[in-house]
Amino acid sequence: MFLHHISKFIFLLVWVALLAACSNSTSGTHTNANDGPSSSSESAVAPNASETPTKIIETMRGKIEIPVKPERIVTDGYLPELLVLGLKPVGSTRWDLENKVIQDRIDGIASTGERSLETIVELAPDLIVTWAGDVSIIQQYEKIAPTLAIPYGSYSDIHETIRYLGGVLDKEAEAEQWLAEFDQTVEEARAELAKVIKPEDTFALMGVFVVDKGFYVYGDGGYRGGEALYRHLQLRPPAKQQEEMIGKEAYRQISYEVLDEYAGDYIFIDQGDLISDIWGDNQGLWNSLDAVKNNRVFKLDPDLFWGNDPVSLELQIQEVVKMLTGR
Repeated sequence: MFLHHISKFIFLLVWVALLAACSNSTSGTHTNANDGPSSSSESAVAPNASETPTKIIETMRGKIEIPVKPERIVTDGYLPELLVLGLKPVGSTRWDLENKVIQDRIDGIASTGERSLETIVELAPDLIVTWAGDVSIIQQYEKIAPTLAIPYGSYSDIHETIRYLGGVLDKEAEAEQWLAEFDQTVEEARAELAKVIKPEDTFALMGVFVVDKGFYVYGDGGYRGGEALYRHLQLRPPAKQQEEMIGKEAYRQISYEVLDEYAGDYIFIDQGDLISDIWGDNQGLWNSLDAVKNNRVFKLDPDLFWGNDPVSLELQIQEVVKMLTGR
């Protein structure tokens, strides 16, 4: 059994070395890493050693060569985005596969655990798509296959993300179709909300974070439904949040003493049941807030509102409409 494992390990090392040599011999010339990603690619499409058509694209790490139509994608962070574009990866990380909103779409996708390089090698990908920003992680991936690195937060909203991926992966039509349907969903949701809320109503987005036992306020970034609430549904944040956070800060931790400065007419809260765990008996200010006293506090499903992938965003928008119209 020991010899079997040693042989397998040596085989994998040789495989990685061969793939790295192949990648180095066909890779494009890198440009400055600060040039930023672009959906454009060079018009010339050349066959590589295996006669698979490839193209050169711009990424945050410069120009890279990828298959025109990749068939064996492994992803670390962009599973829902690839699925809505009609691309089913052969492998994805454990936390991607645990995403509640895509459980009906992941049959046949292998788990790479927490970035298991051995498992990724065994899947023989022709492209790796990752949201990792750590150069050491990206370099490990690049030894296995061409790697499209789009660090988390590279784009301001789902329109930019989907259009970029659609452009580089030859799925422009699918990207535009999904975005058109998404925009229609948003438009209908806003119309429904206009019937039940006033233009001057304000909506705070707050949450308890169990890891550090802190209390947080969220902006319009990719945390706790902020993009859905403020960018797409265009709900009005409280004045302090609007002035200091929207478009600037995705989140900030606040103390009990300044809670009322961030409270709105309505409050959406993540893991609100844990407030007593961080404030103990000092909950008087929370209970005195108008939103709390008037039953205008909405508890968010942490599994649904954790991410801002395209599937989650669409469901978050529908859930917010359901909560507000139902109240």
